[in-house]
Amino acid sequence: MALSEIELTQWIVKQGMQGTSLAALLGEVSQKLADRGMRLCRSYVALPTVNPLFRVVNCTWRPGNGAVLETIGHEQSPVDFDASPFGLMLREGQEHRRWQLEKPDGDGGLDILASLKRDGATDYVACLFSFQNADAPSLQGLVASFATDRPGGFIDEEIGLLERISPLIAVAAYRIALLDLAADMLDTYIGLSAGRRVLSGEIRRGVGQTIYAALMFADLRGFTSLADTMPAERLISRLDEHFDAMAEPVVARGGEVLKFMGDGLLAVFQIEAGGSPADACASAVAAATEALSRNAQVNDSHAGEPRLDLDIGLHLGEVFYGNIGSGSRLDFTVIGPAVNEASRMEALCGTLGTSLIFSKDFAEASGHRVHSLGHHALRGLSDERELFTLA
Repeated sequence: MALSEIELTQWIVKQGMQGTSLAALLGEVSQKLADRGMRLCRSYVALPTVNPLFRVVNCTWRPGNGAVLETIGHEQSPVDFDASPFGLMLREGQEHRRWQLEKPDGDGGLDILASLKRDGATDYVACLFSFQNADAPSLQGLVASFATDRPGGFIDEEIGLLERISPLIAVAAYRIALLDLAADMLDTYIGLSAGRRVLSGEIRRGVGQTIYAALMFADLRGFTSLADTMPAERLISRLDEHFDAMAEPVVARGGEVLKFMGDGLLAVFQIEAGGSPADACASAVAAATEALSRNAQVNDSHAGEPRLDLDIGLHLGEVFYGNIGSGSRLDFTVIGPAVNEASRMEALCGTLGTSLIFSKDFAEASGHRVHSLGHHALRGLSDERELFTLA
């Protein structure tokens, strides 16, 4: 049953409060408008965001196809905003504007409108909203548009309805964007699992849990000497390539990179209640061997430059996983003797002539064929530990 205008506005506000997705918001509001008899052939929403992988999110709805979400990466060339309807509106200080495409020169000489007209659109309404938020200055505003292919275009009542509900759509989309921004930033800077736990309310210092996990401590050998000879921009670019080689295999196998530390990283493969240590260890070994292979490829691609060989220590044990730090500056990470042991093991890779070292606990749980590297003292630990590598 078609919603009344009051019911429709209440529904839009509720979507913003509940934090639905942008695609769900646009797709459902477009369908609800269609249910009221509005013959839409296209709906569109776009806004900038703060994400390390992309800088603009746009969503397009068409009848029969649903709402499709797309992103524009930082390196991609966007459609020329100045040459779009929204660029023109911004220059002329307009929040709403209509182009009646059936009229001669109704497209205003704008390429996107000419394209829509060729596809059968007869009328086009655009909305432009600016946001003022000092805490998220990159979220500067939002654009939306609605097009119909009905002969004669939108009727006056439909134009009025679109002008009344579009600010609500903008506010709902803005709140969704802020929630996505918070989740994306936490995922990026502290990790997927840790980010979700922080958003769910685990924010007090000392709050956390003891978990059982396979631990990976990885470090690049030779970075310090390279840093002394290579310009900073080239050095960072080179280091990022090595981090991709290390981190992507971890994430692909269900692990989580908790932090990058200088030229290394700490990752965990958590063993959930009832889970198998063997499975976590197998994932860690697969990630480590792929990381070693990919890191070698990065080195090969920089022929003539110093190599940055990768050393990895794998351990199995209990760690505390939670909020640690000062009262106003916290880190969500793991601590405990097992973390220290993994770090100390990795530091022996060069001495023992191998790039991958297992602890005894890890070797026994993993089920892989291994051979012993002998018993060795680990800095800060009283007893020697027997260490292993793949056979």
